[in-house]
Amino acid sequence: MTTVVSFRAGDEHYAVPAERVREVRFATRLIPLPSARAGILGLLPDGDEAVTVMTMFGEGQGHVLLLDGHHATFGLAVEEVTGVLTVDGAVKPAPAGQDEELVVGMITTTDGMLMLVDVDAIGRRLDPS
Repeated sequence: MTTVVSFRAGDEHYAVPAERVREVRFATRLIPLPSARAGILGLLPDGDEAVTVMTMFGEGQGHVLLLDGHHATFGLAVEEVTGVLTVDGAVKPAPAGQDEELVVGMITTTDGMLMLVDVDAIGRRLDPS
């Protein structure tokens, strides 16, 4: 079994592994980052630290997923977190045709399909090189 946190961005539905989600927050406390690179929405206070928040699935800013990446925690702005699901069946292979392997699998639910996203692939976008 696989447990995922599902979210919506625009009309599309995605998921990330639940064990990689540290917290879900409302996007109301975002602080703009001056001279931010493309795809960087801003910063989110986290205790005495600041977490970089990215936007890559449209401009949805209702929720922020705080994700534990390979090297650091970062935020992903999404329109809406829709739930936590336990998937009994196997995760199907990712679709062909991606420039980079962001979507690593497909999950069929009673409501349709979710694209399973690779948290580390998202986190690599923070690396300026």
